[in-house]
Amino acid sequence: MNLKETFTQEDLHLILPSKIALAIEQVAAETGEDPVALLPKFYASEVYAKLKDESTKYWWFGPAELKELYLRERGADRVH
Repeated sequence: MNLKETFTQEDLHLILPSKIALAIEQVAAETGEDPVALLPKFYASEVYAKLKDESTKYWWFGPAELKELYLRERGADRVH
């Protein structure tokens, strides 16, 4: 049985808080921003929108990948 195939939308609440916390810690370490201030920004991001949707399988990404996706998204937002 493959974990990716058996994980449900309801299961996300079990793993998202720790993944988000670790990703935010890494963003804060790289940018020097306050992790508490970063949290609402992360929750407003497209990365979070995809992360909370089980069908995207973003929950499979580790904190480092989530950090990179988030920073890329922010970089794109700054350019426009």
